[in-house]
Amino acid sequence: MNATSIASDAASTLLSVDQLKVHFRVPGGGHGGYPWSRKATLRAVDGVSFSVRRGETVGLVGESGCGKSTLARAIIGLAPVASGSVRWLGNETVLPDARRDTSCLRRDVQMIFQDPLASLDPRMTIEQIVAEPLLTHRKDLARADVQRRVLTLLERVGLNAQHLRRYPHEFSGGQCQRVGIARALIGEPQLVICDEPVSALDVSIQAQIVNLLRDLQRELSLSLLFVAHDLAVVKAISHRVLVMYLGRAMEFGDKREVYGTPRHPYTRALLSAVPVPDPAVERGRRHLLLRGEIASPLKPPSGCAFRTRCPDAIDACATQIPQPVMHGANGANSANATRVACIRAGDG
Repeated sequence: MNATSIASDAASTLLSVDQLKVHFRVPGGGHGGYPWSRKATLRAVDGVSFSVRRGETVGLVGESGCGKSTLARAIIGLAPVASGSVRWLGNETVLPDARRDTSCLRRDVQMIFQDPLASLDPRMTIEQIVAEPLLTHRKDLARADVQRRVLTLLERVGLNAQHLRRYPHEFSGGQCQRVGIARALIGEPQLVICDEPVSALDVSIQAQIVNLLRDLQRELSLSLLFVAHDLAVVKAISHRVLVMYLGRAMEFGDKREVYGTPRHPYTRALLSAVPVPDPAVERGRRHLLLRGEIASPLKPPSGCAFRTRCPDAIDACATQIPQPVMHGANGANSANATRVACIRAGDG
């Protein structure tokens, strides 16, 4: 990658996360696990780095409990940051400890939550819910302008004027998620963080919501950080993919490279577990079964976090924490190169 392309990539970067760590002090982590024993440190996110460019979707995948949602919340200041940095348009916005300044993110970065109904205030009408960000960030707008914008956006997400005076409990899960999408977009953000926005919905409704997000992204030039554990959904919507395990980044790169030529053993195991709709093809596939259970983030394994379940682990994996290294089919400097945190990624 030449200097011109590096400069262009830097100019197109909206969000840059560098070595972000989110740790929680929890009771009962001492000897015997008794509640009165000394506190332990839960490493929910342990040194994750990635970026989101203008107009792209970055998919964030991994097993439940790997730190995906915590990472998403830390980016907008809803979870404590132990160390590392979050930069928005080159400016640091979330700082370690309690020193935070998220004011520049409150309008430009919005979030769609996992539970459609629980994320909406049951005491507010749909009109009030969607209008609230405008009333907070655009106090210069007249009431008529606010109402017009709310109705226009509700119609764009598949609702109409008849829904304005209704309350969240009167809607289905898919409709509530459409309201959540409208609320996130009403302030014209540049980045929307989608925290498993379709996991609580039926499969047919999932497809509708994913297609809606893709259409809105094209129309509004949005960037998306899409958190999910369904690799098929992530593949359908993402441009680049970040794979997490036990609070760490295992692999990050172009979707075609990650799905087509996965280099980390964990990525290969995840992909092998995705069913293929063709029975003949499915019967002939080789599935990679992971041994054991995922380790506790209170007591992660030494060295590589994945080594206790990895079929390719060697003795060095227990002593070395693998650092992300660039790999690519056309060389480490190719446009499709991926970052892989595995000391054996280059073997074979």
